[in-house]
Amino acid sequence: MMGGYGSGIDASWLFWLLPVAVAVLVVALAARALSGGTHRRERGSAPGPNRNAAAGRSNARLILDQRYAGGELGTQEYRDRLALLTGPGTQPEEPGDGGRSDQPAALSLPELKQRAVSLLIAADDAVRSSEQEAGFAQAQFGDVSVVPFAKALTDAKANLSESFRLQQQLDDAVPASEEQQRGWYTEIISRCESANQALAEQKASFDSLRELEKNAPRALELLRAGSVEAAAKVADAEQAMTGLRERYSDAAVGPVSDNIAQARERLKFLDTAVQTAQQKLTETDPGATAVAVRAAEESLHQTNVLVDAISKVSHDLDSARTDLDRSVEEAAQDLAQAKATMAAGQHTDLAGPVAGAEAVLSQVQRQLQSGRIDPIAALQRMETARQGLDQTLSGVRNQQDQARRAEQALQQAIMNAQARISVASDYIAARRGGVGPGARTRLAEAQRNLDTALSIQQTNPESSLTYARQAGALASRAAELARSDVQDFGGMDNRGYGGGMFGGRGCGGGLGGAVLGGILIDWILGGGRGGDSSNGAGWDGDTGSGGGF
Repeated sequence: MMGGYGSGIDASWLFWLLPVAVAVLVVALAARALSGGTHRRERGSAPGPNRNAAAGRSNARLILDQRYAGGELGTQEYRDRLALLTGPGTQPEEPGDGGRSDQPAALSLPELKQRAVSLLIAADDAVRSSEQEAGFAQAQFGDVSVVPFAKALTDAKANLSESFRLQQQLDDAVPASEEQQRGWYTEIISRCESANQALAEQKASFDSLRELEKNAPRALELLRAGSVEAAAKVADAEQAMTGLRERYSDAAVGPVSDNIAQARERLKFLDTAVQTAQQKLTETDPGATAVAVRAAEESLHQTNVLVDAISKVSHDLDSARTDLDRSVEEAAQDLAQAKATMAAGQHTDLAGPVAGAEAVLSQVQRQLQSGRIDPIAALQRMETARQGLDQTLSGVRNQQDQARRAEQALQQAIMNAQARISVASDYIAARRGGVGPGARTRLAEAQRNLDTALSIQQTNPESSLTYARQAGALASRAAELARSDVQDFGGMDNRGYGGGMFGGRGCGGGLGGAVLGGILIDWILGGGRGGDSSNGAGWDGDTGSGGGF
């Protein structure tokens, strides 16, 4: 049966859809816990011996409503499931509490925002998971095998990109009318549903291609080999981190400072998932085997993302350090030229830019002498200071020098944006269970601005420079928001994660890292695989979901 993410027609869907279901359920349940508690208690109470049964039906109906409100179920699927829940011959109500429609036009603005944000996170995680899944299939079966899915992924990305653009408009300080906000939120909902549908339509054939239930022994063999290789990479990356900390400031290495610890957590869970898959394979439980294999694959993928991110940051910092030396030397030459011009009684308007550039140059030179520095941030400050000089020296420099300097500034802005986008993207990819919509929106907008800058750099270099600088600023903000979300993340302490088929309570066996990585959540495992979760709603109370959701 085709449908949106979260349909759950068999166990092999579970980990494909985990990030989507988690994000949607977190927001939907939190909102209803605040706004609908009294109504739920009234509906869930029944006198006499039937009270428990009535409460169970009420809780199931509540979850069904929440899944519909979060966009997991289409209207017809909602009605079909409601008919099964309420019994034969029951006339299905309109979706929502008490028959109230949950179509966008019937929702209040806060409810519309909640649904749009939950779908935005869900679609973003669906695209990320789909890219990873396609990568494994491509490695196994070749490029041709993933062509239809790649087309669906491209369409989903296009809808997601436009949704993030609209969300950025809604997040901007410029106020919009309620009518305009409703229009934008409604379009986000529509586009995110389309993104999910584009991927879901390819899911059945893609599952048939991979046939994890049948190919599990080979998949486990590859995972064990991948685990050994990844462990060696982690050991090498640890040495690289030591070198980075010796050369660069804490702020410079901050985005990857905990990558080694996180990579080891993912490796622990990889081992846990492989052992579970082997056990389920022995027990002839193909659905559970496929779930565990997918969990192991995602854990291996995140381990490599975390380790590779250290190499990327090292390369970017080393490149920026070399460029910084050049920028400092050229800034000193620019200042000398500007001062000579002023001494000749020309361009007295250079006084302000000269003073600003001198202050920045002096500060950067002191930092270079002190040893450990953030060369990317320092280079950005130098380039900004030189921009003021560029504008006033344009009348002094010849045309060739002006063109050279303009091209240099543009390429530096593009490289800065690319480096910052890479850092933020890798950070979120390996910690998506704890990252909310703000960081994702800024990152998507950063990429959109960079794409624009690259597309017009030959025809309109001045506008390209503006877009590139905006991309760098948005990526920096995305990284800040993502780190803040992860710091506030409530899933890493002993709040009862685990359960299900991957073991007992607590955060042993890498379960804590798997929660932060969005690979598993106790509610999903308990509900989807008959775990020991006692809370039917799963997310009510203080279980934590990720800061800012």
